[in-house]
Amino acid sequence: MNEQDYDAAKWALLHAHLLQATPEQRHLYVARSNYSDNQRALAWLADQPDLDRATALMLFWSVGAGWHAQYDTLDAVPDYERDAHAFIGLVQQRYLDGFYADHGIGFDPDAWDGAGPREHSADELRRVPTQMLQAVDGEHQIDPLDDAYDEDHDDGLPMALVEQLYELADVHIAWEEAHPQAE
Repeated sequence: MNEQDYDAAKWALLHAHLLQATPEQRHLYVARSNYSDNQRALAWLADQPDLDRATALMLFWSVGAGWHAQYDTLDAVPDYERDAHAFIGLVQQRYLDGFYADHGIGFDPDAWDGAGPREHSADELRRVPTQMLQAVDGEHQIDPLDDAYDEDHDDGLPMALVEQLYELADVHIAWEEAHPQAE
C-alpha cells in the first residue's frame, strides 16, 4: 500500500469514526490528539456546525492560539506558521459567530491541563477576544485527560480503531519495505 493509498485508508477510518462520534467522543479526541499529524481531522471537525462549542474552544487553545496571539499583524506571522494562524482565526471567528452547537459540555480554558491562556502574557492575551478566554458552562463536565481513558483510548481514539490503524500501518510499512524504489 503506497503512501497515497495509506493516507486515504487512514482518513476513511478516522472520518467514519468522527462522523458517528458523540459530542463527548469528539471532545476527548480533540483533547488527546497528536496535533502535529492530524490537521485534516481537526480541520474537518472545525467545519462541523454540530461540534460542541466547548470542544471548539479547546481546539482553539490546543492548536496554539496563545502562541499566535504574539503576532500584531498577519505580516508578522512567519510563512511556516501561516496555515496554523489562519486555522486559529477560522475557529475563533466561527466561535464568535455562534457557528458551533451547544451539547451541554463545559470547558474552562484556564482550568485544564492542556494549552490555555494561563501560559501566556497579558500582552499576548490582549489580542484574544474576551469570549475566547471565558469558560463555557455546561452540565457535562468532562476531564479529557483523566487517566480512566488511558485503558480504552489512545490519542483520543477508541482502542478498536487504534488497532485498525496499527494494522493499516503494518501493511503500509510492509509495502514500503517491498518497494524501496517507490519512495
